[in-house]
Amino acid sequence: MLDVRVYRAAFIPALLAIFVVAFSLQGRPTPVRTRAVADAFDPSRAYGSERLTGSLLQLGSAFPERDPGSAGDDALADRVAASLRGSGFDVDRSTTSGRTVDGERNLETVVGVRPGLSDRRIVVLTHRDATDSPGLAELSGTAALLELGRIFRTRDAGAEAEAEQRSDTRPRLVGRDLRKTLVLVSTSGGSGGDAGARAWARAQDPALIDGVLVLGDLASREWHKPWVVPWSNGRDNPPIALKRTVEAAARQETGTDPGGSRASAQWSRRALPLTVSEQGEVNRAGLPAVLLQISGERGPAPNAPISREQFARMGRSALRSVLALDEAGRGAGRAAFANETDGIVTARNLLPTWSVRLIVLCLLLPALLAALDAYFRARRHHLSAGVWVAWVLAAGLLVPVAWAWLRILGITGALPAPRGPVLPADLPLTAAQAAALASTALAIALGVMIARLLNLGGRKARGNPAAGAAGAAVGVVICAVALVVWVLNPYAAALLVPAAHLWLFLGAPQTRLRGIWGWLALGAGLVLPLGVLVAEMDALRIGPFSLARLWLLATAGGHVSAWSSLAVGAVAGCVAALVRVLLARRHLAAVAPPDERPKTRGPASYAGPGSLGGTESALRR
Repeated sequence: MLDVRVYRAAFIPALLAIFVVAFSLQGRPTPVRTRAVADAFDPSRAYGSERLTGSLLQLGSAFPERDPGSAGDDALADRVAASLRGSGFDVDRSTTSGRTVDGERNLETVVGVRPGLSDRRIVVLTHRDATDSPGLAELSGTAALLELGRIFRTRDAGAEAEAEQRSDTRPRLVGRDLRKTLVLVSTSGGSGGDAGARAWARAQDPALIDGVLVLGDLASREWHKPWVVPWSNGRDNPPIALKRTVEAAARQETGTDPGGSRASAQWSRRALPLTVSEQGEVNRAGLPAVLLQISGERGPAPNAPISREQFARMGRSALRSVLALDEAGRGAGRAAFANETDGIVTARNLLPTWSVRLIVLCLLLPALLAALDAYFRARRHHLSAGVWVAWVLAAGLLVPVAWAWLRILGITGALPAPRGPVLPADLPLTAAQAAALASTALAIALGVMIARLLNLGGRKARGNPAAGAAGAAVGVVICAVALVVWVLNPYAAALLVPAAHLWLFLGAPQTRLRGIWGWLALGAGLVLPLGVLVAEMDALRIGPFSLARLWLLATAGGHVSAWSSLAVGAVAGCVAALVRVLLARRHLAAVAPPDERPKTRGPASYAGPGSLGGTESALRR
């Protein structure tokens, strides 16, 4: 059924696209550097002792219990507001209801604003809550935030008196001067779900914000790279220049490379967006944000030991990052990274997203054209290709059914599922929650029953799976899914390109991919999606069972959309159809009669007349 000539001819645009992509490579965006020194960040005051008000050790001693939305969390919010107000910031407080690892809670957000000469905004955001006690590593971001407030204070009592004498309503700047408006944000819920950061980010105007620096753990004694994390929980990603600016600041203050990600890791995180830190939800809301955290993307262990030296270096890195962002885009009212090309960094070059979209489409085109040709050829041969398409889609219904069941569990509260991804370690698994997760298997069984009922009366019409109609149906479905995904996310569509090609040949009747080679081809089509999951396990330092639970809880919380479940279901239906094709071929091979070979008369070494060309017909030649 498969016309290889159509398949080969469709590779011509891909060859041309390779040249276009090669010439589309650009230099990496240049980070913004500043000559200003960051010595104003005073570790003796920020790290301090249990007697120095506002220091890390004193805050940990005064507020050891800071579960999200608890009395200790609210009391620390009062302390943060008082400190920012004492530094001359305009303080605003708001309360929102959000789902956390402790259930639904009222979470308070404290925002301090220091007006600058420009309405362009630099935001420093951190969460103050923690599920462990005293949680000094998580509290280090709040201590650094308060120190930044003291460094960039706008007025003191003497300045206010002087301003009143001069009848000047604008306060005189007595701290470090900034051209842009500085916004310091203290949220709650960051210990799991990021509800406070999400609510604040969705209320902001992205057009006014040049960058959001999210402060995580700045004081852990043990570090894990990368220290600058840009990943998003959605399709919006921060500018590469913003990430490189914070990396340059951290490198200059620590004397160590903060680490980075290879092109394959960048590709996988763009293809399947998921992160457990606050910048993920801020980016998802359309604000450019990166996380500065010495313990890497996963964050610190419960009650991780802290270091004054580490806190000093990372705190000064945060200060240098703010100063550099203030110098970015010197034009009045000009966005800092407005003209940057989106893409991924590979071999010290930038591969633009538009060229990724082009090459993925051109690589998908041969499989798509050959699949359509095979589908219509099957119909001309009176094979039930359309019936097999319906079978594939019905077989994939088990994934949307399981998705709907998980969403019901999350909405009703049977599963403690915040709206943002949460590490399984932050959500202790009770017996009731384990039973709720196990009930997902019943939903999958229900999906299988629905699929069998939908396909109950079409067994005779479908015919033998090895006849070619099933393979043609799989080719059309997998290529259609890849094309729809390509429209939304070309990085995710690239993960389906090997399956589109291999499974197309695997389903063809004349294929050589039989037996063990057929099963290997089926598995090879899933290598790239599985590779993305392996990359996530490595980045979050978790095992396969923890990753599975993370995705189940993220689905229950609404991180996975219904459209994504339909796409995954269609791919699962293709796998089920190809399994039936391979099993049918094995059955045919088992019942087929042995090959009848011609028998030789006489001894095997006998050479009869004509064997050496001595016959009359041979002599005539």
